[in-house]
Amino acid sequence: MHVCVITDDPSTYSAKRFLEEALLAGHKITFASWPEIVFSGRKNTISINQKTLLDSYDAIILRSSVRSITPLSLVVEYCKAKNIPLLNDRLYMRLQNTNKLRQQILFQTENIPCLETLYGENLTFLEVKKKLHLPFIAKIANGSLGKQIFKIHSPEEFRTFARARKKDRQLYLFQKYYKISGDYRAFIIGKNEFGAVKRIAPQGEWKTNMRGARHERATALPQVMELTRLIRKKLNIDFAGIDILIDASGQARLIEINTMAQFKVFESIFPEINIVQKTLALLAKKKRGLLR
Repeated sequence: MHVCVITDDPSTYSAKRFLEEALLAGHKITFASWPEIVFSGRKNTISINQKTLLDSYDAIILRSSVRSITPLSLVVEYCKAKNIPLLNDRLYMRLQNTNKLRQQILFQTENIPCLETLYGENLTFLEVKKKLHLPFIAKIANGSLGKQIFKIHSPEEFRTFARARKKDRQLYLFQKYYKISGDYRAFIIGKNEFGAVKRIAPQGEWKTNMRGARHERATALPQVMELTRLIRKKLNIDFAGIDILIDASGQARLIEINTMAQFKVFESIFPEINIVQKTLALLAKKKRGLLR
C-alpha cells in the first residue's frame, strides 16, 4: 500500500512514526506539503506539484497546516469523486471546515454533551457575561495546541480581544470556563476507543495542552470512554484525538475533536497501544473495501 501524507512538516514525531511503521508493514509513505497541491479544472485532477496524481496513491492521510490556504474540502471532494481511500472521509464530508465553531454546531445537532458556547460579531461584554458568567473563555476558531485561547475577566480584556479580531479578521467564539483539575485525551481508531490520558496544567497555569503540562493514565473514568464511544458512533470517525472534561456535576463534556491529533504523549503513556500500526491497518481495510 502506497500512502500519501499531506503535512506541513515531515520531520514531526507523527510523520516519523508513520514512516517507521509503514516500513515494518511493507507499505510505502510519501510526504507532500499542502502548498504543493495543484488542482487542474481542465483535466479535473489534483496532483502534487503537477507531477504525481493523487489517484496514484492507495490512501490519503491529511495532517494539519498552519501556513497553507488550500482548503481541506478540495482534497476531500476529490477523493470522494475518485474513490480514493481517505482517513476520516465520512466525517470530513459532514465537517468540511474543522474549526472550533463549526464543531460546536455539529455537536449540538447530534446531541453530544459539549461546552456552552456563544458566537456573534456584535456581542458585548455584558451580554457574554450574563450568559457565561466570569471568567469566560475566548478562542480563535482555528487555533491549535492551546494557542490563541484566552480567559476573560474584565471589560478591558474583552475589548483587547475584540479589537485584535477586528484587525486580524480571525473567526472566534466564547465558551463557559469550567474549573477542573485536568482534562482528558482519548483516541478513536476505527471501531475502537483507547485511553484516556489525563492532562494537568503546569503550576500557576490553567491551560492543560501546553508545554510543561503533566500527563498520567486515567483508566477508571467510564464516563470519558462512554462519551468517546458515543462520539465515534454518531460522527463516523476513523481517527481522532478526543478532548473531554468532566464538569462539577460529573458530566463528561466534549471540548473538541482533533482529526489530525498528535500522539507522542499518548504513546508515551500507553506504549502498548500502537496508534500508527492500527491506523495503517485501518487504511488497508478501507483500500480493500472492507469498511463502509
